[in-house]
Amino acid sequence: MPSSPALSPSPFAILRGPLRDLWNLLSGGDDFPRAQERIWINPMRLTRIYTRNPAQTPDYKRRHSGMVLAGDWDHHTEPLDSSWKIAACLAHFREGMPWADTGIYDRMQAMIAERGQFDSCANMDDVIARYEKIDALFSTIRENGFRDETIHRFGTPRLPEGVYVHIDRHGDPIFGAIGNHRVGIARALGLTRIPAQLGVVHPDALERNALAKLRSVPA
Repeated sequence: MPSSPALSPSPFAILRGPLRDLWNLLSGGDDFPRAQERIWINPMRLTRIYTRNPAQTPDYKRRHSGMVLAGDWDHHTEPLDSSWKIAACLAHFREGMPWADTGIYDRMQAMIAERGQFDSCANMDDVIARYEKIDALFSTIRENGFRDETIHRFGTPRLPEGVYVHIDRHGDPIFGAIGNHRVGIARALGLTRIPAQLGVVHPDALERNALAKLRSVPA
């Protein structure tokens, strides 16, 4: 297995899409991951969220999906409860707390003030409209289940969007901090199986054949 280069805080994804697939295939065969590969996770068993702090850790985004990277990046995690978006979803959907009382509006306003725009919101009207859409998404998932938007490309099931999940050295999932509201909704509804986009994989997980279980389609 080729060794991974030392990474800057924001690693540059040199190979993408089919080229990454080809590199992984030549490196380790069919057991190696694919870019944007769809896996299945139990959101109720997610306990950690990857610390996305570019000043301290590699900032793994969707363009890094399917990369096999060694190192201690998988030690940089926080409890899942540290996600203020997930916490707000649980307070709203489990406990019936209005969005305004969860603190999410205040946090969104603070992020907008700091960055000018956040999560496609530029003002309070945008924030309120966004969380009305989150309410609609919750109702849809509650009534119809978690939608699987998998597409098949080059013989691999891929999920272009959705919940983003890394795999640590033990083969355990780490929430990649993308898709917070969907994770919050899934946990509020008690869902135990949802599709996710594969993020970065630690090579030790491949030695454990961890992807086999995550790839298996639920009954």
